[in-house]
Amino acid sequence: MRKRTLFTLIVVSVLLVLSACGGTDSAAEDKIDEINETPKTGLNETTIDEVIAKKDDNKAFYVLMYDAKKKYVKNTKLLEVYDKALKDKDMPAFYLNLNTLDDEKKQKVEAVSESYSNRTSGHNPFEDGGMAVVHGGQFNSAYAYQGSAWILNTLIGKANTENNTFRDEGLYSKVEKEIQFNIDYINEENVELTY
Repeated sequence: MRKRTLFTLIVVSVLLVLSACGGTDSAAEDKIDEINETPKTGLNETTIDEVIAKKDDNKAFYVLMYDAKKKYVKNTKLLEVYDKALKDKDMPAFYLNLNTLDDEKKQKVEAVSESYSNRTSGHNPFEDGGMAVVHGGQFNSAYAYQGSAWILNTLIGKANTENNTFRDEGLYSKVEKEIQFNIDYINEENVELTY
């Protein structure tokens, strides 16, 4: 009887060890799947690391960047309005609040922003806020391409102090115009979005 119990314990122990060795980290797999899957229509939250990784992998996608306190973003309904306007155009885009980044991540942003500033003039989505089109391993601004200006970060602050929201007709139409400007840019440049 003792031999049989001992043998059963050994077999169970070996099976437990084998199942532990053969397992996978499903959280890590979920994160990889999340990064690689096509984003939903509208706004999709992201991180600076994910944006840089996608850029370095030559993915083509839209990213909305802004630098504002969370309270301002909430008060002005910024994300709700961009989400709605993007959904109206059946467009997915990522978004990133540069204001919430820690010092290490801010240094990454500064390095990327500096390299962007050295190759173009005009609108800088890292400094001014707004949508950028990432393709060909680079950040690109439809505003810089067209020689126009857009300073989203200033609009967020102004809307917050004047008790406006981006739902107001004037600001909403500016968001719609920005989105259309980016659509026009990818069409003119024949950019195929890959996310």
